[in-house]
Amino acid sequence: MKKYIITISREFGCNAREISRMTASKLNIELHDKDMVDMAADRAGISVDDFTDGDRIVDKNTKKVFNLFSYGSSTKFYSERAVMAQAEIIRELANQPESALFFGRCSDYILRSYPNRLNVFLYAPKEFRIKHMAEAYNMTETEAVKLINRIDRQRHNYYKFVTGKNRGDREMKQLMIDVSEFGSEGATDMICHAVGLLFS
Repeated sequence: MKKYIITISREFGCNAREISRMTASKLNIELHDKDMVDMAADRAGISVDDFTDGDRIVDKNTKKVFNLFSYGSSTKFYSERAVMAQAEIIRELANQPESALFFGRCSDYILRSYPNRLNVFLYAPKEFRIKHMAEAYNMTETEAVKLINRIDRQRHNYYKFVTGKNRGDREMKQLMIDVSEFGSEGATDMICHAVGLLFS
């Protein structure tokens, strides 16, 4: 099989990070996730303490979850230096000889000119995402709604800032999956099947 790159972007709350882990494991390829944030922050001179806007949390009971999922969403990343550092890191990782999966960080846009690329967008109805977050992170549905609204807004605004586009647009996406219909394992199988069809 030829070298390939997968990028996965998502709506918040549809278990996309776990699907990315499962996909990378099943394909036996490297997963780039928070390591991209760490390396870009280091190159741009952004402190680890600035990775989240932790003082402006949704609720005291969801602070830990918010900080986990807003990693790298600080306003410090809204600068030309930070965006350029992130793009450089992602391209350097993509230029390695091995296939890899890139999770988030506008990687679909940054790697848009690369050959052998599969851009995936994972989404689900809001009701599904609320239920998943409430059950997975032991929060109320009200807390889950607030968290979903805030994280989705942050990610949409950041993607728009970097790319000038909406992250859920069909443009540049080869595969869009409703996780509520197929589940995490089904979504993983669909991505792996698409890789086989495109790159074998």
